[in-house]
Amino acid sequence: MENKAHALAAGVFVAVVAALLLGLAAWLSRDNAQYQPYEISTRESVTGLQEQAPVRYRGVDVGKVQSIAFVQRNPGSVLVRLAIEPRAPVTRETFATLGFQGVTGLAYVQLDDSGKAAPPPEPQDGQLPRIPLRPGLVSRLGDRGEDILDQVEEASNKLNQLLADPNQQRVATALESIDQAARSVAQLSQQ
Repeated sequence: MENKAHALAAGVFVAVVAALLLGLAAWLSRDNAQYQPYEISTRESVTGLQEQAPVRYRGVDVGKVQSIAFVQRNPGSVLVRLAIEPRAPVTRETFATLGFQGVTGLAYVQLDDSGKAAPPPEPQDGQLPRIPLRPGLVSRLGDRGEDILDQVEEASNKLNQLLADPNQQRVATALESIDQAARSVAQLSQQ
């Protein structure tokens, strides 16, 4: 009978500690900050971007991605809703790009501006204020990828032509001639 009482006490203790830990985790993860909603509408790919991804203004965390969805009125367009702190200096000159964190491929929204003074963006047609999305480095490399591959292939073909057997013999002959000329110059300088 005594063993059952100890087991019951241990079980109640574990349940109470687990409930306290869950309560502590919920309390620590609560978010009481006030956010200003903004939207990004784009036809660009948003690969690696997820809900709750950070939004950074010149590298400083200022918010998070609230949702990512397709625009129903414009098939193929993606609508990204952002929650940005009011202290962030978002203006009509502000633009967004996608940045990537390390080698994980996880994306975040990077905000920047042209440096000109401008008023904050205003809602239009009952929609949230919009921030334009510009192509990032990875997107630009993807767009130029075919051109880069063509140039690499052309350089490889030229290198193969340069290293072909007839050219190798010419290069070997030229090196022998240079060697002979160097020896002749050395003999002349000794005399």
